[in-house]
Amino acid sequence: MSHEVDELFDAEMVQQAKTLLALLPQNNEYADRDITISRINAHSYEDKLSYRIETTSGESLLQTEGSLDPSVITFNEGFAVKMINNELWHSFGLYSAAGDYRILLLQQDEFRSEIRNDLTVDTVIPIITLLPLMLWLGWWTINRNFASFRRLAGALRRKRSDDYRPFSESNDTEEVALVKTALNHYLHRIEQTFLREKQFSADAAHELRTPLASLKAQLQNQIVKATTDQQKSELQSLLESTERLVSLVESLLLLSKTELPPEQWRQVNAAAVIRQVISDYYPKAEVLQLSLEVNLPDTVDWRSEESYLAVLFSNLVDNAIKYARPASTVDIAFDGSAFVIRNSVEATHHIDVQRLTERFYRGGQLRERGSGLGLSIVSNLARQLGLILTFEHQDGDFIVKVDRHHKEGE
Repeated sequence: MSHEVDELFDAEMVQQAKTLLALLPQNNEYADRDITISRINAHSYEDKLSYRIETTSGESLLQTEGSLDPSVITFNEGFAVKMINNELWHSFGLYSAAGDYRILLLQQDEFRSEIRNDLTVDTVIPIITLLPLMLWLGWWTINRNFASFRRLAGALRRKRSDDYRPFSESNDTEEVALVKTALNHYLHRIEQTFLREKQFSADAAHELRTPLASLKAQLQNQIVKATTDQQKSELQSLLESTERLVSLVESLLLLSKTELPPEQWRQVNAAAVIRQVISDYYPKAEVLQLSLEVNLPDTVDWRSEESYLAVLFSNLVDNAIKYARPASTVDIAFDGSAFVIRNSVEATHHIDVQRLTERFYRGGQLRERGSGLGLSIVSNLARQLGLILTFEHQDGDFIVKVDRHHKEGE
């Protein structure tokens, strides 16, 4: 701002000097005369502006009253700035075209400073006053334009990993509509890829069931016909491998099924479902000399799908019995909000809680029969049923909790 004001006044001084020189007579009319133009006291700035006209030899011809004495500020052609009596003065000197006169215009910097301050105040105060309003208007405009993007972001966060339904494209800006169209296309492609992979797994498992069942039956017949202990041992080993393969195929089929949400939901007594599962696994626990400590209420009503819930509890109880320390106790209880299944494990068992639901992950328990798909199936079922699974390994115990996202009365 200061530089621009100085340039403006400098240009004005040039014009004033040229005008005054143009008005001077060319016949030396002012020669040998020393004229002083008196104040008229018409404005407070009158003493802050002055000029003097003189001959090239320095003789004064014409000057304003109060003009600085030539001994104080000498003539310099062009622009100059000088400090006089603690006051800053701007000057501009110019010779006439004939070279017989010269003029010196003077301006006190205080005059310019007042103009600078006035311009600064007049410029800055409206900006400062309007800035909060402009910022608020900008914020409101941006938020209004991006409201649709925020709604879309919220919908994406809430969308389940197995939900491939397209986003509706109503009441959206053009930009959001383009993004939604691209997302819907992408979701459709993911869904088709997922369905093809799932169908391939299901088809492969179905195709393997018949030959595996036939192979198992033939091995059983051959064991009966075997004449030596070595033949029986070798055939028994092949039969066990075949049974593991059959179990893997059945697990793959079940895993493929659990990728789909249940078709029917109804009120289910979850306590009765897990109690039936416990009774089914009681003989297996007895063979392994395990005690089953059950502490369940008569009724725990959950809105769910009974067959999915039964498979979930079955896999968890089977895991607890399979990996429990020999001659130990498996506790199955309901703590008021969640079902809790606890079994003690041997100190040599390595359990990576973060990887338990990975497919085919079995940790260090390779001596136990299984495919490593049980907890993957449980995880899929929990997601489809809206349940929360929590795994803990502490003080030699492995603990699984099955809770709901929404409690009763919510």
